[in-house]
Amino acid sequence: MDSKEPEHEPQTLAEKIEYLIDNAFPAGQAPWGDRSSDRAVAASINGYHRREVISHATLGKMRSGAINPNTAQPYIPGQSIIDAVAEFFDVDPLFFEPQHEVAKRVIESLNFLRAVHRGDVQGLAGRGVTSGLSAELLAYLNDVAAELSDDTP
Repeated sequence: MDSKEPEHEPQTLAEKIEYLIDNAFPAGQAPWGDRSSDRAVAASINGYHRREVISHATLGKMRSGAINPNTAQPYIPGQSIIDAVAEFFDVDPLFFEPQHEVAKRVIESLNFLRAVHRGDVQGLAGRGVTSGLSAELLAYLNDVAAELSDDTP
């Protein structure tokens, strides 16, 4: 087993960030050099995007698993930061989501597509609107579609 491979699949946001920092680039070819400090990695991400998309403090919170005092949960940045970090590391933003959230999004997407195929929802499917919708929004759309289909004679 390669010494760079994790013994287990990364689960938390902190583990996933560390995994990408350690494994996304061939040895010695990381854009931040040999020392992966929060400042160096954030600067590389910002350089890739040609603007500041993440601060070293935010990256540090992501990387350490810092607890958000308002929620008592690990800090999770906004979706735009997740998207920018995912693009830099060339991974799908879903990589950063907890497995149960990905499963919930897939289930709600399938329910939404079923409603589209039944004809309960029209005009959205051909435009690919479902790709960036949260599981909560998809669940809401599914509920609205169900209500509309119940109201039709």
